Amino acid sequence: RNRHRECIREHARARPPSVAMAEAATEVGHKRPLEADVKEGHPAEPSARREEEEDPESRERDHFYDVCWSCFGYRDDALKEVARFQALCNSLSPEDMAIWGVDVPQTDSAMQMGIEMNSRFLQILPTPEVCGAYMSQRQEQAVFSVPMGHRIAGRNMSKVRTTLRQFVRDWAAEGQAERDATYTPLIQALERHLPAPALGSGARKPRVLCPGSGLGRLPFDLARLGYAAQGNEFSYHMLLGSHLIYNRTQQTNCYMIFPFLLSSVNRKGRADNLKSIKVPDVCPCLSLTADCDVSMAAGEFVSVYKDQKEEWDGIATAFFIDTAKNIFLYIRTIAEIVRPGGVWTNLGPLLYHYSDVENEISIELSWEEVRPAICKYFNIVEEERRNASYTMNSGSMMRTVFRCIFFTAVRNSEPVTGKSNPVY
Repeated sequence: RNRHRECIREHARARPPSVAMAEAATEVGHKRPLEADVKEGHPAEPSARREEEEDPESRERDHFYDVCWSCFGYRDDALKEVARFQALCNSLSPEDMAIWGVDVPQTDSAMQMGIEMNSRFLQILPTPEVCGAYMSQRQEQAVFSVPMGHRIAGRNMSKVRTTLRQFVRDWAAEGQAERDATYTPLIQALERHLPAPALGSGARKPRVLCPGSGLGRLPFDLARLGYAAQGNEFSYHMLLGSHLIYNRTQQTNCYMIFPFLLSSVNRKGRADNLKSIKVPDVCPCLSLTADCDVSMAAGEFVSVYKDQKEEWDGIATAFFIDTAKNIFLYIRTIAEIVRPGGVWTNLGPLLYHYSDVENEISIELSWEEVRPAICKYFNIVEEERRNASYTMNSGSMMRTVFRCIFFTAVRNSEPVTGKSNPVY
């Protein structure tokens, strides 16, 4: 399940840049990682089903189907919210409705229009090219055909909604403030401690890894500055989204989505949730020159990179280190793959995303406890607290602001010792 294949393709101005894809064993998810489930129902004859069961990669395909089919299931799921709105209106007295003053048919129409736009966008995300398992022609066609009676897991539908908000964070003008708070400090730290040569100079580019890269904006921005940047992601929802932006998008602001459509609470204005967002604010196929070097590798971070000893000049982690079940394993892996003198810059909280997942290991350390483990292999040269949000609705009356740990550290010469139990 953790085999890894990686191919890095050169980007050219004349065509959409290709994103290197490697195998993703199970979906962990960018912010709330959960183990993959086995789908119920499969578009195959009994004999084909037996063939699937004998195939060691069938579980991977099954999970990929589940993720793709959740994109196709958005419309039906979202329309339940329209029905709920109508039922709530019907439950009010004529006097209350008069005080409220809402135009029910107009609001209903606006919501349905937004749902339809979101659904059309989500339905172009699935592509067999992203699957980490081999797919026959029949299996590839099944990606676009949801079996009758298939039930979409609630966590996958939730992930579909968060994916829409992630597009705002990474690829919309409205997400610039979040990117400035999270990605910009990391980029500036690399520019100070691991400067890149000018594009076109022919000089060697520093290799920088961005694990937990979501929809891939941070490696894109680094590549434009002259770094050889690689994103790493485990979530199929995120991988499908970055594949669309990098490989299948030809112009800026060509998709319109309504990412906050179903968020009816904490609105200041009546129509705040009906606001449309256009993505992407920049188009990789137009912005990346032939000299830019950016790639994506899919798979669980430790499994993919554990054998790449001292192959990386730098690593930039944004809202990532607390996705570990055991943070010591992440620290050892980072120390192993970054060369002596290389740079690690980090910004994020210690939310520990497995902390509320039943029957999962979650080692939840304080920064006071994490810091010495990092200092065994790195010399911290910058450290401060930075405020940052994650997929926030800027118009909402409620905001979650993380007081993040920001640090920049230089790899020392201490050899990596010890080992962690394989809990990833």
